[in-house]
Amino acid sequence: MTPEEITALFTAASTLFTPITGNPSDDDLTDMREILMPLLLGIPYDETGPHPRHNLIGLIEATATYTNDWGAAFPIPARPASYDPAIAADATPVVRARMEAAHTLRLQDYASHEAAERGAAKFIRDAVDELWYKDLKHHRSFYNSVTAKQLIDHLDANCGGLHPVDLISLPTEMMGFYATAEGIPEYIDKLEDAQRKLARANLPMLDVQLLAIASTAVLAAQHFPRATDEWEAMAPALKTWATWKTTYRAAHIARKRQLLASGSAEPLNRAHAVTADNFPADTYDKLDGYLDNLANAAAHEKSTLAQLVETNATLTQHTTATSTAHTHTDTTTNKFTRGK
Repeated sequence: MTPEEITALFTAASTLFTPITGNPSDDDLTDMREILMPLLLGIPYDETGPHPRHNLIGLIEATATYTNDWGAAFPIPARPASYDPAIAADATPVVRARMEAAHTLRLQDYASHEAAERGAAKFIRDAVDELWYKDLKHHRSFYNSVTAKQLIDHLDANCGGLHPVDLISLPTEMMGFYATAEGIPEYIDKLEDAQRKLARANLPMLDVQLLAIASTAVLAAQHFPRATDEWEAMAPALKTWATWKTTYRAAHIARKRQLLASGSAEPLNRAHAVTADNFPADTYDKLDGYLDNLANAAAHEKSTLAQLVETNATLTQHTTATSTAHTHTDTTTNKFTRGK
């Protein structure tokens, strides 16, 4: 990919991206990353090694995250000489050809890095009002020496980010995701987006908690009686979030085919779905405690996170028990549904 093609790639993305109005929120910055990262991943880079050791997402990704994914911190390349000085004057034609080819790749990588850096930085500047990064402006070089990572790190640090108080209602909202989703794939995506958002605020929600919410939702909705019977019959050790996703994605596809064959196309959100009325009052007593801990976390930050995790685990155990109880009471309804 030539530098001109890389520049055009970012220009086109910038044209399609709606500029952020006012103070960029965590959601705004996340959306911006989700545009930039696929672009950066798609640019060939570090072709001189035996395998792709690095990737240009290092231009914007947090150093710790990048190091965990790629095995080392992203190295900023130095400008290579126009000709490889390591090639000996008396090198054989074969050796010379090989070394020149390797040096050509280094030149291409450097050009790709420079074009991607300029493109990503300009994308961020165009997407956000200058007010929010003007502190980085130099009186002579303006923003020419400000990297994309410096820009996005500055925005993360100075635009508020996510605070626990912003997420007080999110766990409650997650219990209603099923009722608004068009299907299982969208439902899974919404739950995992919320999980990532909680993690960005240092309020982690475990996969087992997603599992409890999702299992309760499908039990109440009664959309997948056969898959639910099979799920409930599984050994507890096999009931993981990954297995739940595989099981109910397959059930979603089977149900979709049945609906198409019958001439209907009923999405999840138009049938009997889980709502606030489907949850026992005691479940909400536990949830109230969870939300209280979130509010406390907003005031006390990290000092209360240990208590939050403990309360989360209690809620998960209670919801799982509630799901098991529902399974026994819904058996007759499930058999009736299959009979129809």
